[in-house]
Amino acid sequence: MEKEKHASKQLEKLYAIIGWVEDLSSVKGKSRFEEAVRVFRKVIAHLWIKDVLENKDKVSVLDVCGGTGVGGLAFSKVLQDKGVDVKLIVNDLRESALEKAKAFGKEILGKDVDVLLCDAAEIHRHGVKADIALLYGLSTPHFNPWSMVRLTVSVAKVLEPSGVFIVEESDRHYNVFYKVGYKDVLPEYVSENKVVLTMHSGYDVRKGVFKRTVLNLLSMDRALIEVHFWSIANTAALLWVFFDNIDFLPANSQTRGLVLAKKPRGLNPELYGSQPAMLEAE
Repeated sequence: MEKEKHASKQLEKLYAIIGWVEDLSSVKGKSRFEEAVRVFRKVIAHLWIKDVLENKDKVSVLDVCGGTGVGGLAFSKVLQDKGVDVKLIVNDLRESALEKAKAFGKEILGKDVDVLLCDAAEIHRHGVKADIALLYGLSTPHFNPWSMVRLTVSVAKVLEPSGVFIVEESDRHYNVFYKVGYKDVLPEYVSENKVVLTMHSGYDVRKGVFKRTVLNLLSMDRALIEVHFWSIANTAALLWVFFDNIDFLPANSQTRGLVLAKKPRGLNPELYGSQPAMLEAE
């Protein structure tokens, strides 16, 4: 529990410095929500999603690491517009974000949204079940390969046998390392009130993460983050370990879109509950 509280505080601090767009009442928030709606209108035409929805009176959607619920609310809105009764569960480590998700759920869906305050890798311990799970918002860099395994097996465990896990992903091997190149210092956001940089602060070979300091030059607020640069193929291959089949739907470009994982293999998350010796050696 103490570890989760610490992680929650770190995320709150990070998002405050960056100014992550998640307030759906703001102009930028509404625009992000509308973009998500456009994406999910295409997603529900996929055969695997059609199969999940077929002959169901109600569909349960789990928004993993959902924050204020942008992805889950957009997907649920699209389903509602098609006449589907949706139960939405939003998971996150930040209680403040989940409170907003509940309020936005009332406003957008006209119904209560369930929330789950926990580490995403512990979802299977909270008695939830879902037909479809989402990891939306390009969240995978928060997870190194080891923690991504634990997250994926936990999500797979709570999905129904015919369930689908949808992961929004960008190919950072191409977009970052090839098109731009890794930068020791990178301007992330510049305005009259905020100048945010990220700076290289180390690399952990055992976790496969770059350590970067996020700094607001005007306020001098800072946070240290660990980032793993996933590619679409990396994410898809990892999901394939835990699901029978994998597909990819490009969105906006060929190097960004949604990875779909179908039918969980039923592996036990508790098999991955302890750290491997490679990490314990730290």
